[in-house]
Amino acid sequence: MRDTFVKGPGFTALRPCKAVTDPSTFPVYPDLVDRLAEGKLQPDPDGVIPHVMATCSAYAYAGFAQVGDPETVAMIMARLGLEENNCRVFEQRVDAMYIASAGYLIQDKDRRVAVLCYRGTQPEDIISILTDADVRPEMLAVELQGRRHEVHAGFYRNVRATRHLVIEALERALRGESVDSREEGTRGGGLEALYITGHSLGGAMAAIMALTLVHEPRYRHIVDRLKGVYTFGQPMVGGPDLAKACAEVPGPHDVHVLRDRLLRYIFDRDVVPALPPRPVGPYAPFGREFHYRRRRGLTDALLTTATDASIEALTLPSEALRAAARRGWSELAARITDSAGRSLRPLLRAHDEGWTEVDEPGLHYPQMDSLAGLAVVAPLAFLATRLALTRTIPFKYSFDDHGPGHYVNALAPPGVLSEFGDVL
Repeated sequence: MRDTFVKGPGFTALRPCKAVTDPSTFPVYPDLVDRLAEGKLQPDPDGVIPHVMATCSAYAYAGFAQVGDPETVAMIMARLGLEENNCRVFEQRVDAMYIASAGYLIQDKDRRVAVLCYRGTQPEDIISILTDADVRPEMLAVELQGRRHEVHAGFYRNVRATRHLVIEALERALRGESVDSREEGTRGGGLEALYITGHSLGGAMAAIMALTLVHEPRYRHIVDRLKGVYTFGQPMVGGPDLAKACAEVPGPHDVHVLRDRLLRYIFDRDVVPALPPRPVGPYAPFGREFHYRRRRGLTDALLTTATDASIEALTLPSEALRAAARRGWSELAARITDSAGRSLRPLLRAHDEGWTEVDEPGLHYPQMDSLAGLAVVAPLAFLATRLALTRTIPFKYSFDDHGPGHYVNALAPPGVLSEFGDVL
């Protein structure tokens, strides 16, 4: 286990050396601590909190040779508005068990707010990739509606690898202590607001950690400070029964944290939120879904509609056979109706652009129907975006859209040019 602590820099050390008349802003959000502490609405109307969480999740990938880089994370969070923050990273690797877990805990200098950010899948790290592929269900050790539920084994194992240290540090934050156990004394009235976030694998770990905190009685004093859970490009973590229970079963004080305060962001045709694919078992999302769509021309929309309809038609025979085996004809009819709606959406929303909350459960980003989407379609789409002649081909899924930079840029509020607070 690697447990590292750093102190973030102050504004004086980071302030750009530019003329007073320069239009840049620094820090990016001077009132960030107050915004996070208040946190009455999730997401906030100005879009500041989603942008901060996306940026933190993106820079959680910083590091060399699979070793985390808390100095970079602390520096970026200071640039955003958390001056002289306390940043602690918990890392655990057990290659034979496919464990590649890393979680950053960032605390502002007045100890009012904390952000728990889990690192996602590192592109060069085969162990974290195998973690994503370890889809064998494992029983989650919390009860919802009187029963335990199964979750993705790789994601759950990575959360548990560092959870005891994370909880210990959060307990310190609640008492107004530094998340660094070597620093003595208290400050202020203790933790006012906690946020959990992550991109990709990190988003899945954030969702499972939130689920554990909300429904484990001994952690309920921590949940009282949990303002929001923000995930970006998050794969699904459990089955339809778990998703249904998360939507229906309230947490402490009858607050529906997992239904109302867990926010999943999906950028355009990102392939990862559609995973794991249906052949490995049924998975379903929970929480609120926000989907970003690029503006497209009519030709592109028509091609996308035709492509989606063809893919749905190819999967229909296997769905019919399964329905016949269990006499689930009503389920099949609902599946066909949902498929038709999803296929027509690109045509109906060809001119839409920007973030939209998906309110209809049947229109949520669907689970990938076949392994071909993961093995063929998404890689081809990634390569196609690199070439001028092919980058407009309407692939259903794309690895390129999974990049954390897309989420940071798409979530930047008007007038915010970069996480560095200067003119691009």
